[in-house]
Amino acid sequence: MDNILEVKNLSVSFMSYIGEIRAVRDVSFSLKPGETLAIVGESGCGKTVTVKALMRLFGNSAAVIKEGSQILFRGQDIAKMKKTDLYNIRGSGIGMIFQDPMTSLNPTMNVGDQIVEGIRTHDQKISRRDAIARAVKLLELVGIPSPEERIKNYPHQLSGGMRQRVMIAIAIACSPDIIIADEPTTALDVTIQAQVLELLRELKDKLNTAFILVTHDLGIVFDFSDRIQVMYAGRIVERGTKHEIYKNPVHPYTWALLNSIPRRGLQSKDELYSIKGTPPDLMLPLESCPFAPRCDYAMPICKARAPQEIALSDTHGAACWLLHSMAPKVERPGTLRGADNE
Repeated sequence: MDNILEVKNLSVSFMSYIGEIRAVRDVSFSLKPGETLAIVGESGCGKTVTVKALMRLFGNSAAVIKEGSQILFRGQDIAKMKKTDLYNIRGSGIGMIFQDPMTSLNPTMNVGDQIVEGIRTHDQKISRRDAIARAVKLLELVGIPSPEERIKNYPHQLSGGMRQRVMIAIAIACSPDIIIADEPTTALDVTIQAQVLELLRELKDKLNTAFILVTHDLGIVFDFSDRIQVMYAGRIVERGTKHEIYKNPVHPYTWALLNSIPRRGLQSKDELYSIKGTPPDLMLPLESCPFAPRCDYAMPICKARAPQEIALSDTHGAACWLLHSMAPKVERPGTLRGADNE
């Protein structure tokens, strides 16, 4: 099956008054129709910048997609696309669910008008009456009760979970080939998080749409994703199928993320695992392994040279010096969460 999306050597920088902040560094990945890719990592690792680059949603910020980057959507390079052509991609080709619906939805428009606006932007032949009818069906599809009434509500009149469902309705309104979900459950309580993820799973099956799920929480992606890539300091440090990442992770950063998931049987007085140290300054060139200062297994070479990705299978690879044939054999920590996910 051909890839619907191919990202090659993507690098994104922000130009600030104190210098260049290299937020994304030489990232490459692909996506097939109907597939779900999860991008996982701590805040500030470059996840959101990566997916915003796919739609060039940087607004008036000083973000620059660097020369040599390619974002091929159905063979068209979004990185070099004119703004007028981008409007045809956004919404109808690639839709996005933002992490905070309260700031993403327009507080001065009712939710029905916001859905209708997107529909009529990409289908100028549709009447307003038909667009409203479609908006009602979309609200019903995403599980909002009494959609004929709710369509008249303003964002502040809806709960957090309902606002997120409206964002999902807007994202799927024009039947895009790819939906990007950027931390879709961050601002929600645990019960509503589960409901939103279940809704996304149902929509994935019904619509056969490709998904890119962005999250800092490896605990929520197993049931939803097909493949996972772990990002750190603007780079992909490990990638693989969900089973490879959960059952056979090889990068110490992936181990740390898995250990950060609260385990079953954890007692109230048990200490939660946390990754020591802080992420690196992205203004630095990072010519060594960026995780080395926080890694329990760092060797002298880790602090001298950056590792290249080593392929462990056709689908699994990681950039870590521990995978080198001359590196000492290190057993991964025994408290990994992966064993809990069957």
